[in-house]
Amino acid sequence: MDDSEVELRLAAKPAHLSVIRAVAAAVARRTPELAIDLVIAVDEACSALISRTLDPSAVLRCRFAREGDSVRFRAEVRSSAVTVPDHDSLYWRVVSSVTDAVATWVDGEGRLRVELRCRA
Repeated sequence: MDDSEVELRLAAKPAHLSVIRAVAAAVARRTPELAIDLVIAVDEACSALISRTLDPSAVLRCRFAREGDSVRFRAEVRSSAVTVPDHDSLYWRVVSSVTDAVATWVDGEGRLRVELRCRA
């Protein structure tokens, strides 16, 4: 999976977190240290997005891009949240401790977005 992308579109439900974790592990499978960090970060990020949508029909869109020895992950969901997780929150502490870069924001169209990068 070098230099390739994988995209998922799933109902924004906790029941689908196991599918997202499995894809994260598969994307990073050749690098065990990267896989562990990526799975933890992706799980936390998607959990945060799912918990902030009140729409039962919301779709969680996730994109993984393998780029050499790193993986870039982007996810988004339409959200009623007007703020992103606080930098003092458990979410932020966990994700920032296992990634090389993380950003979370609400765009002008009402989507809560997260982007992170993990390097081997």
